[in-house]
Amino acid sequence: MDPIRQFNDLMECEDEQINLAEAALTIAATEYAGLDPAPSIESLDRLAARVEAGPELSALANIAAINKVLFEEENFTGSNEEYDDPRNSYLNDVIERKKGIPITLSVVYTEVARRRGLPLVGVGFPGHFLVKHPGPPADIVIDPYHQGAVLAPADCAALLQAHFGPEADLKPEYLAAVTKKQILSRMLNNLKGSYFRRTNYPKVLTMIELALAAGEDVLSNLRDRGMVYFAMRRYTDAAKELNTYLTLAGRDDREVQEVLQVLGRIKGMMN
Repeated sequence: MDPIRQFNDLMECEDEQINLAEAALTIAATEYAGLDPAPSIESLDRLAARVEAGPELSALANIAAINKVLFEEENFTGSNEEYDDPRNSYLNDVIERKKGIPITLSVVYTEVARRRGLPLVGVGFPGHFLVKHPGPPADIVIDPYHQGAVLAPADCAALLQAHFGPEADLKPEYLAAVTKKQILSRMLNNLKGSYFRRTNYPKVLTMIELALAAGEDVLSNLRDRGMVYFAMRRYTDAAKELNTYLTLAGRDDREVQEVLQVLGRIKGMMN
């Protein structure tokens, strides 16, 4: 099946019914034609089988058991030197290369945990995706990008400030669990940005189409698609998309003025 159609079908399911690894590998199939997801799924199964963890053990013991297999034995690591490489956002590549960015390493981490019956969830922390083991007695925040480090509130605040400056305040919602569709949308947003910086506009359009199927950030993706059409000199398509965005956007949307300027340029070029 065409991966875009397959992804659309997956996104029609209720969130709890979505197989996150399968959906992530469907995204990868847009890059790797005919990708068989089975080897990656089997790799996750084998990793989980080696983790000596389970619901009967303490949260910290389970975290230590996952860390032992993923980071001590298998040497999964954050991709510092090639952070913007699209391969870091494709789950099959991350599993094969044992290298990724925070969100894809978090997907590996939570998928291994799920196979051991553990309730770990993704956390949409600004600028750096995390994982947490929900309480009681208290949530435990984990950073798979840094070898599964357990983060105290002060560590989370320092991580936030490292991305957004010393004035950034840690808010409780930054540590909230996110849905599977939100995770997939964030993965697609990373790929969209990576391909845009490479001026690979057809790939950007593919990621936007997938993101729209996930139903997250619809307005921003409509705007971005219009802007990509403009960059590709597809001015009729750009005008249509940007006008749709303006119809749906609130007048206080900070991007409205830029969109109006681009539409003005398109009108001038098409006269």
